[in-house]
Amino acid sequence: MVASLARTPPGRRAILGLLPAHDEDSVSRRLAETGELWEFRTRHGRLPLAGVEEIAPVLEALRASGGAAAPEDFRPVLSAARAAEAVRRALAKAESPLLSERRDAMPGFVELLGRARRLFDSDGSVRDDASPELAQVRSSLRKRRGEVSRRLGKLLEERRDFVGDAVVVLRNDRYCLPVVATARSRVPGIVHDRSGSGQTVFVEPMEVIESNNEIALLAAQERREVEDLLASFGREVLAVSEDLEAAISEIGELDALEAKVEFGESGGGRIPEISRDGGWALSQARHPLLDPRFSRLRNRALGETRKERPVVPLDLELTPDKRLLVISGPNAGGKTVVLKTAGLFSLMAQSGLPLPCGPGTRLPVFGDVRAEIGDAQEILAGRSTFSSSMETLAAVLEKAGPDMLVLIDEVGAATDPEEGSALAIAFLEEYLSRGGRAIVTTHFSALKNFAASRPDSISAAMEFDEQTGRPNYRIHPGLSGRSRALSVAREQGVPEKVLARAREILGEAWRRREEQESEAEAALERLRRAEKELEREREAARKEAVKLARERERQTAERAKMLEEGLAGFEKARVDLEKRVEREIETIRRNASRRAEASAASVVERAREAASAEPVIEDARQEVYAKTRELAVGGKARVHGSKLEGTVLSLDAESVWLDVSGKRMRFARTQLEPAAGEPPRKVAPKPAAAPRPEPVSPATREVNVIGQRVEDALPEIEKFLDSALLEGVGHLRIVHGHGTGRLREAVRDHFRAHPAVSSLRAAPEREGGNGATILELR
Repeated sequence: MVASLARTPPGRRAILGLLPAHDEDSVSRRLAETGELWEFRTRHGRLPLAGVEEIAPVLEALRASGGAAAPEDFRPVLSAARAAEAVRRALAKAESPLLSERRDAMPGFVELLGRARRLFDSDGSVRDDASPELAQVRSSLRKRRGEVSRRLGKLLEERRDFVGDAVVVLRNDRYCLPVVATARSRVPGIVHDRSGSGQTVFVEPMEVIESNNEIALLAAQERREVEDLLASFGREVLAVSEDLEAAISEIGELDALEAKVEFGESGGGRIPEISRDGGWALSQARHPLLDPRFSRLRNRALGETRKERPVVPLDLELTPDKRLLVISGPNAGGKTVVLKTAGLFSLMAQSGLPLPCGPGTRLPVFGDVRAEIGDAQEILAGRSTFSSSMETLAAVLEKAGPDMLVLIDEVGAATDPEEGSALAIAFLEEYLSRGGRAIVTTHFSALKNFAASRPDSISAAMEFDEQTGRPNYRIHPGLSGRSRALSVAREQGVPEKVLARAREILGEAWRRREEQESEAEAALERLRRAEKELEREREAARKEAVKLARERERQTAERAKMLEEGLAGFEKARVDLEKRVEREIETIRRNASRRAEASAASVVERAREAASAEPVIEDARQEVYAKTRELAVGGKARVHGSKLEGTVLSLDAESVWLDVSGKRMRFARTQLEPAAGEPPRKVAPKPAAAPRPEPVSPATREVNVIGQRVEDALPEIEKFLDSALLEGVGHLRIVHGHGTGRLREAVRDHFRAHPAVSSLRAAPEREGGNGATILELR
């Protein structure tokens, strides 16, 4: 199946010759290499391997001829060389170690391909300019052939009456005229051939015999030159034949790796883990010959046309101390499939193949895998089923060791049950004493009890549905399965009278044991149903919790939106009120400073009373401030409804300055919230009313507008200027930075003629120099 996915003959040969590795390092390397190519294909697509063929026959023929060959004989060699170069370029993108080793091991053929481009045309023929001699000969040939063609064309016109077809033909490499047989004497020359009907003869006229001779000589010279060129190129190919063979080998290995990856992709497989401690875990394992996902591949490779049936995946876990697994259960219940799947998965993993399984699959590495499955009797050799089985078991004991895995179906069967079970137990005791691991199936109760009594062994039962009378193909470690011979017989149509008589023969002890085992299995089924019901309830609870969380998020978002919209309306009203206050202040400035201070203070007080008159707005304001109470200098803050975060540089009752990726940005306090994960900070208790700006010092107040645009900075400074006038401050320092000077000049031009500013100057050097401006207030 895997070989059918290879794209080249060397790749198919590599897959069909694949054997499992038997040491952990080699197995790990194989699986890692498969995983690396899988990742490479996901990122960069398939490797350029199309068109590669086997080149061993070509090289052998070249060695025998000393390099002489026809142009088409070199096609497989050149295809291989081009593929090698293309693969080297493709693997240059690989960042993984094993694929990089493959790239470095691939020989290069730049010089050989360059020589081929100079020798061969795109159609594979030898180029005219492959050598100066060939170019001259072919030029002369074209000239002579043109002359002969023109001369014969003239003869055709002159003797049209007895020429069969008005075309020039080539016979025996000589240019001839088709002449009607009855008029042959009318065209002097040499007859080279006759048509199938006999009505036409092909005559080489006397006029062109000499020219045809010259053409023949030039053609012979051309052939010799081409043969010399090809032989020379053939010797160049032989000189790099070892590199070509190595390249084909590497291409075959890479194609085999891609086939492995494609096999894994088609079956939803994965790269298994290697268990270093001997533990064994199969998760959702599916046998490739049964898995419906491989149906198309089986049809393509094996011609399989059977109807697909659902497959129950296998889950099996064996701890390192459990070296024997005894599987029991009804016939056709899946025991042998478990046996084959476990063995096949080990061999596939040790061959570097992905496995059709789920996550968590782990497998130990075995140095030897032996199997005794099926009927091996040979009538002509006089061997029975039992004797063949004993011969296999004897060979197993001869090679038994800690790194061996043996798989035995119906161990000790095909003979007397008491003797067979005794032989099976004795064999397993000896085998386990030599350190090997085994998986066996059985119907023998003695063998089930043997496994249950040993600390290094475990029993497992195949599940059976009593209601439907059909197996469920699930394995339950820790239980002993019943053979259910009577249930299977009933399912296959054996009369009830026969079954009743069988129960009588089996007796009361068998009936009691059946009842006990049935009760145990019923209890297990009830437990399984309870687990499924609990899982359904957990899933329902999880979905309900997710639903409630989403509803809480929706309600919180709606409330926040309503608060923001309400505060936005309030802020608009506040801004309108501030504009009225500014107009009032402008009037005050025209009056005496004493009256100005009193009047302005009363106006601001009225504005604050108006702003806090509405309790709903005040409550909204306090709720928003409650959210920002943990904001503090040095802490983290986030803008509502976005991922924008920054570090708090400074803050007051209304606004916050943030450092966002090295840039200073100012936000209204209502726009921010503490960033997630930010530890709580001690802050001052919530004010009873809307926070008032802190009073400025009587000497100097500072406003920092570094990084702001001119149109944003000037209103900000005006606001601080108004507060400074109301507080009676004499100086205002504006920190605008040096930068390009645009913001500095705009600030000074604006306030140079301001009615509230008596003068302005650059700050002293210790206070920022030309990066700050001092305003003297009236």
